[in-house]
Amino acid sequence: MIPLRYREMLPPYWYEIDMADRHFSVFEKEMDDRLKTIDDLGNQFILRRSTWALWIWDWVYFRKTQSGSDDERREAIRRKRWGHRAFRLPVLRDIGNQHGKLLSVSEDFLAQEIQFEFSLSQPVNMAGLQVDFEYIRPIHIRRAVFSSLVPSQVIKINGIGYSHGVDFPICGFEMPLGGG
Repeated sequence: MIPLRYREMLPPYWYEIDMADRHFSVFEKEMDDRLKTIDDLGNQFILRRSTWALWIWDWVYFRKTQSGSDDERREAIRRKRWGHRAFRLPVLRDIGNQHGKLLSVSEDFLAQEIQFEFSLSQPVNMAGLQVDFEYIRPIHIRRAVFSSLVPSQVIKINGIGYSHGVDFPICGFEMPLGGG
């Protein structure tokens, strides 16, 4: 049977031709295989998706094939790529956003520190951030300081209050018991 996507382009008498049916069934399989090959080739240009072309990434960045698992090799390449970037606030924001929900990045010029502030609404990988920061840190910056901000929430309490008054006698005054 001729696939539906080709039927719209063909006149109705082609539906009964056996050779056209065989041609389009083989043609569709080849087209699907071609699209899979194109997608796989395109994935090799993206570091996170690269599989069989990971050795090319290794050669570009290290001039030799690295040992270790694919994830370890990708992580080494990623760090090497970060090392070539300029030490500027947009790069620091990108690094911070990779390791948690970054709120702000600032520089304390006198203390020679970079201050990262994260939200605790999601986990923060401070060890990974420290390693990435140290890899690109210039000599005039001493260290990175990490802080976190707990998201503030309003706590609303509803309830009913009861009160009653009590009269206490004042000291020194006596209440007469009898009327006379």
